[in-house]
Amino acid sequence: MFKTHKDFKQIDDASLLWRYQDLPRYLDLLLKQQLFFSRAYKFEDPFEGMYTQEVKKELVKEQVKELANGEADEAVVQKAKQQVEKLTEEHIARRTFVTINSWHWNDVENYAMWKIYAKGTYGLAVQTTYERLKQCFDKAKQAVFIGKVDYDDCDVLPVNGSMKPFLHKRKMYAYENEVRCCYVMPEDNSFNWQAQDMHDGVFINVDLDTLIERIYISPYSPKWINDIVAGINEKFNIRKEIVHSTVFDTAEY
Repeated sequence: MFKTHKDFKQIDDASLLWRYQDLPRYLDLLLKQQLFFSRAYKFEDPFEGMYTQEVKKELVKEQVKELANGEADEAVVQKAKQQVEKLTEEHIARRTFVTINSWHWNDVENYAMWKIYAKGTYGLAVQTTYERLKQCFDKAKQAVFIGKVDYDDCDVLPVNGSMKPFLHKRKMYAYENEVRCCYVMPEDNSFNWQAQDMHDGVFINVDLDTLIERIYISPYSPKWINDIVAGINEKFNIRKEIVHSTVFDTAEY
């Protein structure tokens, strides 16, 4: 179920969200009635959820202040560095337990999203709202945190156990305008991997009728793809509006 978290910034409930994908992934969603949450360390961005060197320097300074009674000698500085390295190692390990499902926040379709995440003839996008996204997890057993990602090149100083590193990306990714659903797996090795298709993440149950508001078909797809998607939706009892993208429509020019 959706739960609030102090590190997750909320957006307006009426905000439109999009998940761009190909037809096989959409079929997988209908078959499983689950969203896939990828483990953070599997993301393409090598800095995903990581502490930068500048952050570690700042953490060392903070540790020195806590350890030193007056001027810090070399022993105090070394102890502070050791503590920060331990903290860093623990955080890196967390990247294997924090899992993420991503959505694009935008009032309209996005050309870059079509090109990158739903490219080709068989691309489509599930369109929902922030309110629907939160409510679709009502029957899920797992606690799901949801909030927007911040984009800047400033170094964020996360505290021990904070989720902030997983909600911060470099400016070069700002075009993604991402809203993230996060689930933190148990760290006691109690998770049953045999129930999953792969070890790269977890599947979490959702209510598809709540989640899906509309289905958008890629502007690169022929019109007959609409009939295929409509037929698939009927088989799965999904009665939602299907919209063929008009981003290349020149009727108004």
